[in-house]
Amino acid sequence: MRTHLLFLLALFLASSATFAQKISGTIRTHDGEVAQYATVLLYQAADTVMAKGALTDEAGHYEFENISSGQYFIQSKLIGNGAGASPVFDYAGGDKILGDIELGAVSNELKGVTITASKPMIEVRADKTILNVEGNINSQGQNALELLRKAPGVTVDNNDNINLRGKNSVRIQIDGRDVPMQSSEVAALLKNMRAEEIAAVEMISNPSAKYDASGNAGIINIKTRKNKGLGSNGSLGTELIQGETFKWGVNGAGNFRNEKVNVFGNYNNHFADWHNDISLLRDQNDIRFDQTTLMTDNNNRHGFKLGTDFFLNDKHTIGFLVDGRHNKGPWSNTSKTYISSLETPYIMDSVLIASNHVPQERNNFNFNLNYRYADTTGRELSIDANRGVYRYRANSLQSNYYMDPTEQVVLNERIYRNNTPTDVDMFIGKIDYEQPLWKGKLGIGYKTTNVKTDNVFDYFNVLNGESIKSLERSNHFVYDEHVNAGYVNYNAKFGKFGIQAGVRAELTNYVGDLISELPDMNEQISNKYLSWFPSGALTYEMNKKNQFSLTYSRRIDRPRYQDLNPFEDRLDELTYKKGNPFLRPQFTNSVELTHTFMGFVNTTIGYSKTNDMFTEYIDTTETTRSFLRQANIASQTSYSLSLGVPMPIAKWWEGYLSWTGYITAFDAEFRPGFAYEEQFKAFNLYSEQTFKLPKGWSVQLSGWFNSPAIWQAVFRSKPQGAMDFGIKKQLFDGDGTVSLSFGDILGTAGWSSVNDFTPGLYMLGSGHWESQTIRLNMNYRFGNKNIKNARRRSTGLEDINKRLGGGN
Repeated sequence: MRTHLLFLLALFLASSATFAQKISGTIRTHDGEVAQYATVLLYQAADTVMAKGALTDEAGHYEFENISSGQYFIQSKLIGNGAGASPVFDYAGGDKILGDIELGAVSNELKGVTITASKPMIEVRADKTILNVEGNINSQGQNALELLRKAPGVTVDNNDNINLRGKNSVRIQIDGRDVPMQSSEVAALLKNMRAEEIAAVEMISNPSAKYDASGNAGIINIKTRKNKGLGSNGSLGTELIQGETFKWGVNGAGNFRNEKVNVFGNYNNHFADWHNDISLLRDQNDIRFDQTTLMTDNNNRHGFKLGTDFFLNDKHTIGFLVDGRHNKGPWSNTSKTYISSLETPYIMDSVLIASNHVPQERNNFNFNLNYRYADTTGRELSIDANRGVYRYRANSLQSNYYMDPTEQVVLNERIYRNNTPTDVDMFIGKIDYEQPLWKGKLGIGYKTTNVKTDNVFDYFNVLNGESIKSLERSNHFVYDEHVNAGYVNYNAKFGKFGIQAGVRAELTNYVGDLISELPDMNEQISNKYLSWFPSGALTYEMNKKNQFSLTYSRRIDRPRYQDLNPFEDRLDELTYKKGNPFLRPQFTNSVELTHTFMGFVNTTIGYSKTNDMFTEYIDTTETTRSFLRQANIASQTSYSLSLGVPMPIAKWWEGYLSWTGYITAFDAEFRPGFAYEEQFKAFNLYSEQTFKLPKGWSVQLSGWFNSPAIWQAVFRSKPQGAMDFGIKKQLFDGDGTVSLSFGDILGTAGWSSVNDFTPGLYMLGSGHWESQTIRLNMNYRFGNKNIKNARRRSTGLEDINKRLGGGN
């Protein structure tokens, strides 16, 4: 049944269609000459929403294709001329040629018309793809991780690892700053970000030399909402969510700006229990383990941001920014594992009943002091100094009871307790300078980063209620890393051609000390290496309808800090995760060719090669136990093809379809004597249909689908997808909104996978999270709606946040 529902979902995603229709005409300047390269915008007459944009050619001619029937008008602008507009006209299909539009000698505004152009839900550009979140009904009440599942080319696997176009090492940024955490902690952070905090999600597959070189899949940048003019404004909102349990939260934001200062800030919270269940059937060394686990994350989170910009004059600005998140609440799980022989799998030998309770607290604070100089010649200097702190405190108590098949008699018990505090301190400074050069722009910059992580793992065996410290398993791991980087980058446009070329150099020096309670077990790892990262892009504008872009970059992925930490993270005593202090960085070369049609339909072909790739694999060296571990075991080659198509079907019906397909090949050696090669083809789809109704009502139906693929080189996944439905009503002249949305209405979002190629192991897994929810969101905005944006800062934390071992 679930497979049939997923098949129907895939048909829905691919079902939208458009019809070839054209509106054309000519724009002339105020003196009667043809207006070359003027901006031409087509608006719907009923609600003044922009339907499509274009530029005139050398003859002042413009065309709009694939236009639905309805009433429209056209507005055109050109530097050195005033604006011009057409009368409202009816369009019923076919080819329609309008009379010439003449631009005014001075600015001529449309009388009685307010232009409220809305952003498209998906923008596909030569260098990035943008998912616009504001105004999206089915995004209301969701979190950032759920949004990423909808983003074109993005998949999220069973362990919340984020992949982009089939590549797994994605740098996650928030407003240009990296999130220096391991994948599970990045997922925890994103789950705690509300969609109402987010303006857009940018996917940058081949960043230039200005960006840090880490991330073989590129960058996913989550841009939070900012305010805009002079004066003050604010917003208040609340969310109510019903899943397996009730959840709620409130949020508020404010902004004040005058000619000398801008002060802005926001606060939000979230109180909830989120549930996740996992089933694992594992056959290992002639023994079957049939396990079911229920996990509960008690999420009590508070987040804030406070910033100021001081405008010293037209050229000089000084700013300060502090943001943080506090999360306190226990994580717990309960599991039951039926143990039997493979010869008689339905006759139980014993049952393992386990539980793990982890009271935990996370605090993450970042402080930024910045300066910006900009003059009218195009010279710009930015300086940032940053201090980041992360503190994680947790104590876990794990009990394991082996019972007889009746679950009445305790055969054996093993109870453990551990204390795992983690401190991470970050110091980052960077300078970026740009100036015009040879009809283009030259950029140079320098960045220094120092990150120190201090991890303690105190392990105790609990016997007769008394905790006895295990000296063999207790450790103290200190990791100190320095990265000094410099870059030079140049971009310019010459006629129809544009170029970008740059190179970045990064000198990395790190030392890791594993301090054991037993002196003879102490270890130290250290390394120092210099790496070069060239990048380039060539663009060609064939004509006003067709543009091409060819990009190349070399990138690095350094191990996440917690993946270097050798400590154990246990689900129960038979299943756990373990770090590897000897991980090396991996390097990737990527090339992409993009074709843009009419400024909004993009097709991209990509190729990448990753060497010395580190990935998770299942280690079965312990007879009855299996654990996940990272190692440099593979090389990976990936080919991708992606297509993004906006579909304005009618003036009241807007659609969008995105498709990404990729072929990925692994060549891995998990351990001596066991080599593994695998090639797989996969694709993902996303579609969204929005219906605008009278009196401020709108309805939205959206969905995503992932085909079978391979996760982390060890699991073969099965199809996965979901469909959401939402309705929204605007109140108080658009200042207030109320939305009601239903998530995963078909119940198909859960995952399932199989591992059948690890020696001596067969594992079948499946799981679900609370994807089926009902969400009610209410928001109200007040004050001046036209306050200029607070400056967005790329503060210099770009190369850290993804690698940090903690979270919210």
